[in-house]
Amino acid sequence: MTYHGAEGDYTAVREVDLTVAPGRFVSVVGPTGCGKSTVLNAVAGLREPSAGQVLIGGEPLRGLNRRAGYMFQQDALLPWKTVVQNVAFGLELSGVEAERLARAHEWVVRVGLAGFENAYPHQLSGGMRKRTAVAQTWIGDPDILLMDEPFGALDVQTRQIMENELLTLWTDSGKTVLFVTHDLEEAVSLSDEVVLLSAGPGSGVVGRYPVDLPRPRDLLDIRTTPRFTELYGAIWADLRNEVMRTYERASHGTAGAGAVQDAG
Repeated sequence: MTYHGAEGDYTAVREVDLTVAPGRFVSVVGPTGCGKSTVLNAVAGLREPSAGQVLIGGEPLRGLNRRAGYMFQQDALLPWKTVVQNVAFGLELSGVEAERLARAHEWVVRVGLAGFENAYPHQLSGGMRKRTAVAQTWIGDPDILLMDEPFGALDVQTRQIMENELLTLWTDSGKTVLFVTHDLEEAVSLSDEVVLLSAGPGSGVVGRYPVDLPRPRDLLDIRTTPRFTELYGAIWADLRNEVMRTYERASHGTAGAGAVQDAG
């Protein structure tokens, strides 16, 4: 994936070969600017690769990935719509009429917002906004969930609660999750596998780490277990090397700051 700018071309990722099996929860980690969000946007069909292709179910992706739901770090709630109207908005865009609000009410209850159906986004806490965004993403029943730092703006306690609720929804759903995060603890806690991207520019996959922690997982306790500590330490040893490479390149001016920021 190459970006073209006034100061020249910047290749964010190169020769990324990544297969995610159906129903798996896979997290992508790496240093700042390594192209994590770029990979996610390619899978979503928001950006077309400069070379190579994205395959969804073995078929080349053309245009937007209609099988995927995308949850961004900043929620996409419309301030003039209530909670239930925001949850139903995706169905509205898809032309669903009769059962749209009924389905939205079901999801509002399911994510723990019963009683707040008619509240507006400015009346909600950060955690409640995220619950609304989760319902908004899941109501369309996508096969694939693409999540870009969805809980990064929350405080630690609220984030762990939201992570637990995400796993509860995902368990036995059969959905495939590709989850981008800067938080290695979050990645290990949630995932079946953690994928490490190298320092940019021209990032690639430099590590894949199966996570064999038993499910179901209580994320409020799992971080204190010996196996979690072992997995975290093994991945961090490699991630740290890539973080230091990024720092060294930036200190020597080998990558433009704007290009790195845009590459995710």
